Formats: sequence, structure tokens, C-alpha cells
Amino acid sequence: MTCARWLAWTPLLWVGAAAAAEPAARWAGESDHYRPLLGVRPLGFRIAAPLSAALTAESVGATRIASPLAFSDAPPRSDVEYDPDTAMNAQLRVGFLFDSDRAWSPLFIAAEYEHDLYTGVFSGGLPEDDPRVDPPMQRGTDMQLRKAYGRVTFGPIVTVAGGFMTSHWGLGLVANDGDHGWAPGSAYFGDPRGGDRVLRGYVMTGPWTHADLVLLGGYDVVQDDDVALGGDEARQIVASAQVGFRKPRTLGLYAARREQEAADGKQTKVTAVDLYGKWTTALGERLVGQAELESAFVFGTTELAPTPERQRFDVRQLAVAARVGVDTGDFGTVLDFLYASGDQNFDDGQQNGFKADPNFEMGMLLFRHLLAATTSQAPVTAADPLLSGVPSEDLDRIPTRGSITNTYAFFPRLWYRPVDGLEIYGGPLFAFANVSLADPARNKMHGGDPHNAFDASPGDYLGTELDVGVRYRALLGGSELTFGLEGALLQPGDAFDDAAGQSLDALAGGRATIRYRL
Repeated sequence: MTCARWLAWTPLLWVGAAAAAEPAARWAGESDHYRPLLGVRPLGFRIAAPLSAALTAESVGATRIASPLAFSDAPPRSDVEYDPDTAMNAQLRVGFLFDSDRAWSPLFIAAEYEHDLYTGVFSGGLPEDDPRVDPPMQRGTDMQLRKAYGRVTFGPIVTVAGGFMTSHWGLGLVANDGDHGWAPGSAYFGDPRGGDRVLRGYVMTGPWTHADLVLLGGYDVVQDDDVALGGDEARQIVASAQVGFRKPRTLGLYAARREQEAADGKQTKVTAVDLYGKWTTALGERLVGQAELESAFVFGTTELAPTPERQRFDVRQLAVAARVGVDTGDFGTVLDFLYASGDQNFDDGQQNGFKADPNFEMGMLLFRHLLAATTSQAPVTAADPLLSGVPSEDLDRIPTRGSITNTYAFFPRLWYRPVDGLEIYGGPLFAFANVSLADPARNKMHGGDPHNAFDASPGDYLGTELDVGVRYRALLGGSELTFGLEGALLQPGDAFDDAAGQSLDALAGGRATIRYRL
């Protein structure tokens, strides 16, 4: 369980992080030629109705994810296996945009609507009631309202906005709108879905002076994010300051105070401070360099706990993410780094394990599948009444659900564009555990000594993963059609060794995707 992703950032202030000046457009993943076909400019206004459809097929091989408890008949006395069917994931999204542009300057009025009419795994994957928690592969479809809000701006003096919004900040480490997928020059391996959604009202002023200073304050009622489980209610007060608003060089500080209450009345009160900076520069005639850094610190208290002995936990969590790259136009490099604090002691009165937003992805298999599947066994084993006289509570908050946690990882990649529209990319992911992987049931069996889901005292290496991909993007009269194929091979490290010292076999997976935007 984590508090790190319980803050949902403002979508309009932080749009500057992804929509900087033209030299950064290739890196930031902006589709610089895509324009909605259903767009008009009556009387100087801007009106558009974007539409997109996507279909993804994802497959991963079978692997062991846990050993049975030595004293119990549940789970069965054989190694637990993770073996999902090929998952078919579809998404149909509609939207509407209105912007007064300069028609009434210095008064500006805007409104936006966005709705996923259909999204989710409709075939294959894992059944919805399967105890092996792994949302990227769990079957189930839904309809999701993402945006329905209005905004009024009077020059730089004041902006007032309210309504249903998605949230994204910086690299998407803490809050992610689920709409930052692959783009030319990104060498990104991920398939974002969902996203953080809030009912929000805010007031903003700026940009002011040559520093383009923007200040913001707001209030959120969280509608849906990846940590607020069924029955949870959450509210938060937010404040931020940013210089270099919508510029290729920007620096912003965000703070939020969140209070969340679970269905059983347990409360969490945390504060998050998140710093984000970006520096983009021209290194030559066709050479662009960019560096981004996001650092988040979360502190406070929570009554949500995986052990019956503790009624209240102190929260102390830290994460640092960095991305550095060079773009020559025809080829480039990208290096991602992530540090996320971990937690191997469930009885020390602290929760230190930072979990990145699941839409912040590194690689295809290690975190999205293997770590998610192994931690999914914790609610099964820790609930065994033979383990202790009182069953543990809040066990559904232990699995990572595809989030990156307890790691420091390096992911260097190369990409090459042999012809317009075609891009080949790939590289190795190296990941280490910040602290030893720990399973609540095994820890208790061994007197608090960290043991993993295979009942072994694990090593520190999570594994090496090689990811390769190819994408072809065609621009058709302003609309965009993208095809993609990606594959990965993971060699798990000694962090997943079993009690006999045996390593997990190599794990392979692949993904095919098609997306059309008009």
C-alpha cells in the first residue's frame, strides 16, 4: 500500500511540461502534424471534435510467481503460476473542444469534453475475479468520463476553471493522465490506460514578468485514481508555482494536502511535495538535447495497514525520476533513470514503499507483469488464519498492480528512423531492488527477516530486460494512423530466487497495437 500516488495534479498549469516550444516538440512526444479533421474556426473561434480508436493485443509467457506456505493447504501445495491468455484491449474515445482564441481578447473562454465510450480488456487476459492482481491483463471493460470542464481567463490577471478533469504532472511519476504513450523519438514501451480524474476548481494568475511566473491554488474531489480503491473518498488542497510556463526550460514546485477515507472509516492524511524541471537546448543545426527531472517526497500518516498489530503508520516515501536524450532528427538516444524507495518491514510503524503511477512505465515485463504477479499473492498468503490469530487487514492494497516500486533502474535506448514515418527502437533495462523483496506472510514466518514470495532470502538484482520495437505512423490529411510491434525478453535476477537457490526461467512477451486519430 502506498500514499505516493494519492495526489492528482492540475492539467492546465502543467500542460507546459508537455507542450513547450517547437525545439522540444519531437522529444515531448507532441504529434506536430496531427489536427482533428472535425475542426472549424467560425468567427475566429476554435471548435473541434477529436475522435480516436485503439486496439492492442498483448501476450506474456508463463512463469512461477510464488511457492506455497509450508504450514498451510492454501494456496495448493505446488508453485503458483502466472499464465494469462493473450489480452485484447480496446479503446474508443470522443471529445469536443471550444476556444474563443483571440476573438474577445483579453477575455478568453474555453471548454473541453473527453469521454472513453469503451475501454478495457474484452478478451483473454485473466478473469476479473482472479486473485492474481494485474490490471493490465485483467478482463473487464468500462465507460469513463475524462473531461467536462470550463475555463475563463482575463489576461494574465486571473484564470478560473472548474469541472471534471484529468491530471498530469512532469514525467507522470506521481500523477498521470494515461494519455502520454508512444510518440516519435520517445522510444517508449508502454500502453497507458485510464488515468487520474478529479472534480476540480482552481484559480490561477500569470504568466508574469520575463520569468513567466504562474501561481495556482485549487481544491479537488478525487473521482478515480489508481490508489483510491472501491469505497474510498479523497479530497485535497493544492498549490503550485512555476517559472518558464510553457517554455522549453521550466521549473515548478507543487504541494498538496490530501485526506482520504476508506469504506471502513480508516483515514490517510498525507502531504506531497513534487519538484519538476526541464531543460531543452539546441546542440547543433539538427541536434536537440533535453533533460528532465522529477522528485517527489510524500509524508504524513495512514491508518491503512497490512498488519493487525499496527493501527497507524507514519508515511515517508521518496522517488526521483530523470530522463536525458539527444535527437538528431533521424536517430537519437534516450536514458531513463528511476529511484523509488522500498519497504521490507511491515511491523516498524512506517510505510516507506513509493509506488509510481502505473502509467509511468519502464519496460514491458519486469514491473508490469512479474513484480505485479508475485506481489498479488500477498493477499492470499497473508490472510491465512494459521499465520496469526487475527487476520491481516487491507491486504488488497499490498499488490503493486503494475506500479514501479522499490528500485533503482536504468533504461538506455536507441531509436532510428530509416524513412519518414518508420521508427525502430530498443534497449536494455537494468533494475535493482532498493531493499530486499518482502512478502508479509514469509516475513512473519521468519521472525521479520525479509523473504520473498518463494520463501527465500533474496538478492538485490531484479533482472535484465531487453525491449525492441518498431512503429509506423502515417499522417492522412491531418489524421494519424499508427501501427506498432514490440517484444521483450526478461531474465529475472536473484531477487526472485527460490528457497533452493534456483532462478526463474527467462520470460518473453510481445505487443501489437493499432491506433487511429481523426
